[in-house]
Amino acid sequence: MRTAISLTYERPDALPAPFTDDDVRTPPVLVERCLAEHTDPGDVVLDPFAGFGTTLRVATAMDRRAYGVELEERRVAYIREQGGHGTVIHGDARDLAALDLPAVDCVYTSPPFMVEGMPADPLQNYDGDTDYADYLDDVRDVFARVRELLRPGGHVLVDVSNMKYDEQVTTLAWDLADAIRRELHFEGEVVVSWEPGDDVNEYAEAQEGTFGYGYDHSYVLVFGAPE
Repeated sequence: MRTAISLTYERPDALPAPFTDDDVRTPPVLVERCLAEHTDPGDVVLDPFAGFGTTLRVATAMDRRAYGVELEERRVAYIREQGGHGTVIHGDARDLAALDLPAVDCVYTSPPFMVEGMPADPLQNYDGDTDYADYLDDVRDVFARVRELLRPGGHVLVDVSNMKYDEQVTTLAWDLADAIRRELHFEGEVVVSWEPGDDVNEYAEAQEGTFGYGYDHSYVLVFGAPE
């Protein structure tokens, strides 16, 4: 896969009204690009932070076997209501070992983002206290469980951005790379440059083209099984 790509930021399927203020989905085009590079038809794909099911829908459409884990019940219900998009489990990504999951060929996910100084716990749907160091430790624990599910030769793809908020920068992408590489072999990153699409032009303009993160680009961190 190229180490720098440019894609159009579009999410073709609108969420229902209760979720419109919480639309943090990865554009499907990036999921499709990554799965085409790192998986084959019939492979098992897991998203331990399933969100609204983008990874599951794309993987299923590409004839992969899709599994997702999602903490928020409303999102689980939404994915199930869509039907035909793999298997979604209501559960905590930090407890993957306790869930009924098969061995996987590929993990594609985007963990809930956190900025330094945020008091809420994004891994608990922003319910409960934490700090940034604890958050990174918890993310590392999740990927320690992922390592146990990953088949030899499999890949873990993490969609993430650095975060600029109130003129302060949280190096989230780099910090997650450092945390996860303690459990998995870090193979490198893909820089994704985003061009605004028709369905997000107004939002992109309001955010000065940064899609809410403070930047017009993001990263896909690529990991493999430990050597």
